[in-house]
Amino acid sequence: MAKSAKPAIVRIDVATCDSRGMGSGFVVGDHLVMTANHVAAGASALTLQFPGGVTRARVVGLDPQTDSALLRTDAAITNRALPLKPNLPDLGESVAVLGFPLETYELRFTDGSVSGLHQNVKYDPNGPEIDAMVTDSAINPGNSGGPVLDRQGQVVGLVSGHRLWVSGDGSPEPAQGQGYVVPSPDLATNLERWRSKPDLPLVKCGETYDAAGADRTIQVNIDSDDPVAQDIARSLSVHGDGINSGNYEAAWQVLTSRMQRTLGSVESWSAALATSYWTAIAIERVTGTGDVRVVRVHLKTEQSSDHGYHGQTCSDWTIDYGMRQSRGGWLIDSAKTPEGPPTAC
Repeated sequence: MAKSAKPAIVRIDVATCDSRGMGSGFVVGDHLVMTANHVAAGASALTLQFPGGVTRARVVGLDPQTDSALLRTDAAITNRALPLKPNLPDLGESVAVLGFPLETYELRFTDGSVSGLHQNVKYDPNGPEIDAMVTDSAINPGNSGGPVLDRQGQVVGLVSGHRLWVSGDGSPEPAQGQGYVVPSPDLATNLERWRSKPDLPLVKCGETYDAAGADRTIQVNIDSDDPVAQDIARSLSVHGDGINSGNYEAAWQVLTSRMQRTLGSVESWSAALATSYWTAIAIERVTGTGDVRVVRVHLKTEQSSDHGYHGQTCSDWTIDYGMRQSRGGWLIDSAKTPEGPPTAC
């Protein structure tokens, strides 16, 4: 069951105007991915990693009442959507949770059972109350939005969160066997009412939002077989999407603090990017080990002649990006052009 479901499960990179995080999701239709509302809400850029590559996504629907959201992807991920079970599972039924807990880049599987069918859950005193199922399957941050499957491979629910228990010294700790799941009938209702709706606008960061740039798709090619090449490509895509849309604060989140200090400020760094757009990224090779890598990237950009090298309006760059793994993904720590200035396309 897990092997069959794997192609339809994605790792979601989320950039907001002041932070970066991740979650899980699963394919429910052609170019459609379901995840948790709290994963997608407030996003200025959404980039999905799946077994075949990397793609960008937009928000179609958000529902805090059921902590669920629907995304529409630029690229098709798989033609085998995971089916939503039309009714609630039985109490005690065996289930499995699949997703990317604790910011892992490898799909993880945990199994357990349905230990409760109706639990009123309120994560925020001012937020909505969710009618959730309870599972004793292991759930951690990063699992949010991932599928909960029965033995037939049907989605019985979507991971929403887990209970925290406040100990005697006042510090919260995860309560064992108290994971909260949005039931599949609620997901099916949302999918039916959302699937034909137009995309919602992503959050705009700052005053320079470029709607035309936000519609540009960055072509991503990965020629390296290094296991982290896809992860790095996903981070570079988030960075490029931020530049394209004028969400420079979101692109800034993909830089390490050292790189940010080198560039000075988001305002000074972005001043020369007003007419610049990323159009293609090709990962040639990845070197290094552990949390520090150097990736050779062929990057294609378009810009006005005023901002292009020697008046170029289309440029081919060879860049060696120094990448450092940090919370939420790989961050750009340095950038060098080993072959010199860009050439015209």
